[in-house]
Amino acid sequence: MALFNATPLGAFQLKHRVVFDPVLSGWSHIDLEKYFEKLSPDGGLVLLPPVCSTLPNQIQKRVIDRLHVGDSIVFAQVCDDGSSIDSLPQALAYSASKKIDLGYDGVEINIVGSMLQRVIDESGDSTAAVATILKLVYAVATLVPTDQVGIRLAPFSIVESHQQPLEFFCTLIESITSQLPTLGFVHVVAHTRFDDFEYPRNASLDELRGALASASNSISFISADAYEPETANTIATRTQDLVAVSLPAEVDLNLITTLRQGAPYEVAEATADRLDAIRSTFQTGKEYVLEWPSEQEKRVFNAMDDLDRYLGEFDPSLSYEGTDQKVVWRKSCWFASEGISRPFLDTEKAIAAFDGDLHDGLAGLRALHDPSVRQSMVYLKNVLDSALVTTSTAVGIDKDMIQRCTVRYRIIKYTAHAGNPGGIGLHPDGNLLSALITNGDGLRVYDLDGTVRYPGYNGTIMMGGSTLYRWSQGHYPPTFHDVVTNKDQVKVSIVAFFNFPDLVTIPRALKSGSASDESFFHDIKLIKEDDKLPHGQLSPLWDTIIDKHQLVLPPAVTAN
Repeated sequence: MALFNATPLGAFQLKHRVVFDPVLSGWSHIDLEKYFEKLSPDGGLVLLPPVCSTLPNQIQKRVIDRLHVGDSIVFAQVCDDGSSIDSLPQALAYSASKKIDLGYDGVEINIVGSMLQRVIDESGDSTAAVATILKLVYAVATLVPTDQVGIRLAPFSIVESHQQPLEFFCTLIESITSQLPTLGFVHVVAHTRFDDFEYPRNASLDELRGALASASNSISFISADAYEPETANTIATRTQDLVAVSLPAEVDLNLITTLRQGAPYEVAEATADRLDAIRSTFQTGKEYVLEWPSEQEKRVFNAMDDLDRYLGEFDPSLSYEGTDQKVVWRKSCWFASEGISRPFLDTEKAIAAFDGDLHDGLAGLRALHDPSVRQSMVYLKNVLDSALVTTSTAVGIDKDMIQRCTVRYRIIKYTAHAGNPGGIGLHPDGNLLSALITNGDGLRVYDLDGTVRYPGYNGTIMMGGSTLYRWSQGHYPPTFHDVVTNKDQVKVSIVAFFNFPDLVTIPRALKSGSASDESFFHDIKLIKEDDKLPHGQLSPLWDTIIDKHQLVLPPAVTAN
């Protein structure tokens, strides 16, 4: 197979075209050293992530020596250290030279995320930004041989809700490689990394390959887009790319053997356990909470505070009356995206075409002009999107279909009010999945066995909707829930409503073992109307909920 052909990389010779690119975020020093003791790259390129720079020099040297024993080539990533833009070239060059002194074969300059955004913001325009980045690479190449230097780009990543046009990255590649024609490689990362899975962009990288080819034929192109084994082989056959593997390289220490055998990637044990837990929980109509680590929890609540401050300027309005005629005063707006890991829609035309009330959608559009709100929304979107990917995978939604689903994000501030306790009436959501983050009590889940539970707010709360119930042919009942607030309570919530594309036939193929050759036609309007009918598809579930919880609905409802 072409993937296992020997290939040059600058001054080095690799035994195959698979690049090991683990992230290893949050791993302890002990776990990092154990990982590299057991890893078998079989003479390939290994990109050590930034977390490895926290290891003592003696341990880094042991890791490098261990990998060299198997004839692998080891590059270290050098990243933004927070230096001013003026002093960043010298800082990166110094860091790179120290890596070479430790025994690394080369360095990869990480031109992604906050560093790229800082350069763009402070440069004023794209031309000046390209010149600034070229200066960074030049500085490193003065202290490290150019063919031992690579650059990493993430052209589809979203930073502060912005995504740079592809033309910018093409110009950047052409500028750097024409000035440094002996550069080691250009590494393009297209996918998004979430907690449990990588999410492919499935975008063509040919324009970027063309930009490199127009400047130099000797510089290697490394592509990464969460490729499955079959896709990795296809890319290697169709192009001259080296193919980078990230998350599977963390899980499978014998990845090359797995790829040679054509076997599917392994899933981390913790992830497999989580998928099983979600499936079993959703089969009973309950919610599942994806808990946050402490550092993430802190960032989530800081972001929620930003939303709280912004919504504080809104005028309150009454919520829609639910089945039990419960209402609450709240301040709200919503945002939308064409899909997971995609930017927020940012035009009035796009918002108007989306499923949601236009007034609150336009209020969300205006909110994106506030830098603090925009940054917080992008972070919370990433947390919610990660939970949606994990849960969608658990309930058997095909990977390609997940990418076609749309997402609407509503932020709500429940306000203090006089009189009786208010809230949102008992209901299941009328969509595929809901992902909820909140910073206060009040959510109640009504189980089909008669139990009422309070999920709390220490993680992302996942709930199945009535569309999931229909698509799964009753395998996953929707989560019945309500929200109660007392007269003094003020809290903020953000919920992501995840749905199939509208008016489209959706295949059914449940990974839980239940499968059907039939297809499901998704009609949002029809589903929402049927949800309200006394003899609709949800009526047997409503009968169970009312009976088990001994509920007495208002006369107007029971009359229906």
